[in-house]
Amino acid sequence: MTRFSLSGRAVSLQVLSLAGLQLLGWGLYGVVYYLTLRPYQPFGDILWKQTLIATSTGLLVSTLLGGLYWSLTLRQRHPAVQALLVLGASLAAGLVWYQVKAWGADWVNPFIAPVTGPGSFRPGEGSILSGAAAFPIVLFAWSGLYLGLAQWYAQQRQERRLLQADAEAQRAQLRMLRYQLNPHFFFNALNTIGALADENPQRVKTAVRELSGFLRYTLLDDEDLDAPLHDEVAAAEHYLAVEKIRFEDDLHVAVDLDAEAGRWVVPSFLVLPLVENAVTHGQYTSPTPLCIRVTGTVAEAALVVEVANTGHWREEAPNGDGTGTGLDNVRRRLKAQHPDQHRLTFREDDGWVHVRIEIDTAALDHDA
Repeated sequence: MTRFSLSGRAVSLQVLSLAGLQLLGWGLYGVVYYLTLRPYQPFGDILWKQTLIATSTGLLVSTLLGGLYWSLTLRQRHPAVQALLVLGASLAAGLVWYQVKAWGADWVNPFIAPVTGPGSFRPGEGSILSGAAAFPIVLFAWSGLYLGLAQWYAQQRQERRLLQADAEAQRAQLRMLRYQLNPHFFFNALNTIGALADENPQRVKTAVRELSGFLRYTLLDDEDLDAPLHDEVAAAEHYLAVEKIRFEDDLHVAVDLDAEAGRWVVPSFLVLPLVENAVTHGQYTSPTPLCIRVTGTVAEAALVVEVANTGHWREEAPNGDGTGTGLDNVRRRLKAQHPDQHRLTFREDDGWVHVRIEIDTAALDHDA
């Protein structure tokens, strides 16, 4: 429902802006008409009446001409057809406009000659805008401006539709990321809580609190495509805290997030898939204990986020669940939101696997 309201509002704003430009343009025309006619018309009261008649009839004719172009969907026709229609309509409407203006000028000018033809020279005329040829030329120029603005507005509407479609695609991708978070984590977490209920009831509250903190973040509103980095890292800490309860001394976790880095707003679910990969795949290749390190800093006008774990890079797990899914999800989100302003790299070095994200701070918002 909101989308239709926004679309209707955009159309209303377009109509209002076109009407405003129309009034402004004809107002400027009236000023120029008055100034160019003034040397030829010594009577001020007649001069402003002639100007008013020429300007108001021009506004009326151009409005009708715009309605004709709209009804003929002129903008969507072949350029040659557009040119012929604009030329013919401007000529016909210009001659009609000139004749209506001439009748009005005759009506307000008591000194008009008793015999006048359609192209004859009238007393008080002689400016560049009062000749018969000027009226079709003005309407021809107006038609070109009208079609140019119509094309520009159509392009703007198309861009808005593309942006809206892109936002919808990103929301769908965000929902997909939620569903792809390893369901085994939830089963293992519940099993861990069940075991603690018998072995160490005091730790059940801690486990439930950490799990609820993680779930709260994963249930972000679909409109929230972005989140401050400190919220993203906090959700990762909840996730790791639950895994720490499960693995106990077999898992060591270190999180180092600069306060300045934490305030930058990043695509949501940027860090969590990488942390999940580190746990899921690191446990198979790392000596005990598995060590996971999450860092966030700002360096050289770029936000740098790195998730590292001990072990080796594993392209494909024995059960077919490789590291590619999480990385592909992150890669798609970065490409969609910051196509030319990010770098995603991974390397294996001295018994550690590093996944590093760099985003130019110029592309990011700053959370207050």
